[in-house]
Amino acid sequence: MVSIYYYEQGELLKAEGKEHLERIATEKIFWIDLMRVSDDEMLSIERAFNFDSKQLQAENLLEHNARFYESDDMAFISANFITMSHGNFESTPVSLYLLDNALISERSAELTSFDETIKKMYRNKKAFQSGSDVLEGILETKVDVDSDFIENLAREIATISRTLSIDHSVNKEQMLYKISEYQEATTMSRDSFIDKQRVVSALLKCDVFENKQRFRILIKDINSMLEYTSFIFMRLEFLQNTVLGLIDIDQNKTTKIFTIVAVVFMPPTLIASIYGMNFRFMPELNSHYGYPMALGLIVASSLLTLLLFKMKKWI
Repeated sequence: MVSIYYYEQGELLKAEGKEHLERIATEKIFWIDLMRVSDDEMLSIERAFNFDSKQLQAENLLEHNARFYESDDMAFISANFITMSHGNFESTPVSLYLLDNALISERSAELTSFDETIKKMYRNKKAFQSGSDVLEGILETKVDVDSDFIENLAREIATISRTLSIDHSVNKEQMLYKISEYQEATTMSRDSFIDKQRVVSALLKCDVFENKQRFRILIKDINSMLEYTSFIFMRLEFLQNTVLGLIDIDQNKTTKIFTIVAVVFMPPTLIASIYGMNFRFMPELNSHYGYPMALGLIVASSLLTLLLFKMKKWI
């Protein structure tokens, strides 16, 4: 899908389809958003703006910073955006081409940051007059979206922690799986912040933007969120250790019960074994009270063992 954003007599307009490139002057276009485009559609965009995307990507791989490439008349940015697909977090690559006044974005998935940027663009047209304004808006929105995600994640972790402290009968195995999911989500978010940090740092060094104050503020926001993700990692590790400790306690309780049962039945087993021996001369065999006496010894030995455990406060 090819979405073209341009101004006509001060009015923000949108056209979809590569065929509109023939009727819209390129100097009026400030953003072209490409999502799952075909080779033919990409070729039409390249001809209209006179650039080669494959060559730019190949040259970018040769650079020390593979996230940013700058030439005399354009800047190429490669970034990864985190998306949710079928309940799993995935990293979606996004290519951004800034050519003079126009921004060309190429992606393969629906991204919340792009949708939110479009909404902002229609609400405040004065803030989005060029491709560089759109690029700044996309990066700022992406950081905001990731920040909201991290904050929601922190609230969910706090809820689990409170649940664990109140209700000890929760399924601890399921809780460990949940903690593992939170760790993976936090890792993906941290990678996204680091990726944007590298991109914004590169943009601060380039000559495309005259006012770089927004990028300086954005770098501070990213650094603060990186510190916050470190705190979340520590909290998840603490919560994981707590759950593992509670699991060990439950297992020790079970082992303790089996141990007590085994020890309690050891004296009766010994007595029964003695009187189960098939010797011919055993005094109790001819006694009228031999059988009740053996049963009494068995019961008494069990009770004495339990009493000893109770006195030692082992049970």
